[in-house]
Amino acid sequence: MIGTYSGPRYVSPVPSGGFVVTEECGDVKVFMSSRKLLCSLSSKYGHQFGNPAGVCVDMEGSILVADEQHRTVHLFPEHGDPVCLVSTGLRKPAGIACSSFGHLFVADTGENCVKVFKYCVRPLYRPTNAAAPCADPNQKPRRGVGLVPLQPR
Repeated sequence: MIGTYSGPRYVSPVPSGGFVVTEECGDVKVFMSSRKLLCSLSSKYGHQFGNPAGVCVDMEGSILVADEQHRTVHLFPEHGDPVCLVSTGLRKPAGIACSSFGHLFVADTGENCVKVFKYCVRPLYRPTNAAAPCADPNQKPRRGVGLVPLQPR
C-alpha cells in the first residue's frame, strides 16, 4: 500500500518512474519513483480543483487533469503556468488519456461518449519551418507554454 489518500480515484504513471493520483473532491498528488510525495498540484500551482477525476501524463511530462465539477481539462507543465485546454463542451469529464501524437481522449460520462481533441504544446521559440508542428508564422515568439486551440475530431 502506498500512502494515505482522501478518496483516490484515478492514477497515471509518470515518465520518471513515479505516478500521479487524483482524489475525490480534493487534490492531485505527484509521487516520485521512491513512492514519496513530491508535491500536490494545488500547492505547486495555486490551482483550485473542484472534483479532479481523470489524469494522464504526456510525453513531455506535463500532467493533464479532468475536473468534473468545473467541466474542464487543464495541463500542468513541469515548468510554467497551468493551461486550460478544454473549457467548453464537456458535461462530466471523467477518464482521460493522451497519445504520443498529441491526441487527448476525454470520457464524458454526462454525454455517454468519448471526445477526441488535438493539442500541441509550442516550444519556447517560433519554428522557422512553417511545416513544423505548431508552427504559426503570425505568432510572435514568447516564453512559457502555448497551445494550438483544441478542435474536436
